[in-house]
Amino acid sequence: MTSDQKQLKWTTPRVHRRFILDLRVVVRGPETLHGRTKDISEGGMGATIPGNLILGQIVQLQLTLPDLNENLIFTAELRYRQGFQYGFKFLHPTERQREIIRRITRDLPLAP
Repeated sequence: MTSDQKQLKWTTPRVHRRFILDLRVVVRGPETLHGRTKDISEGGMGATIPGNLILGQIVQLQLTLPDLNENLIFTAELRYRQGFQYGFKFLHPTERQREIIRRITRDLPLAP
């Protein structure tokens, strides 16, 4: 195994608890990609997206939440990538967006 193939252990503590959530996500950047969320928190989300995004890239994430009559749209920065697994940090989420995330994750299991 080369040093590039070694799995790096995440050592920075997370600011927000992550919850398991499987929803469709649309990623809008230089191209539009479709994928599935893996987890979400008030600060960001993880997703599986078949495509090629670049670390540091700023994109728009669009989620359609159950029981919500509108889409949630976040501006986010790509902070993590391993294969088709991506981690996004929300940039300046509104208090309303944070409240919606708190409400929908209230009964969801914590992500590992």
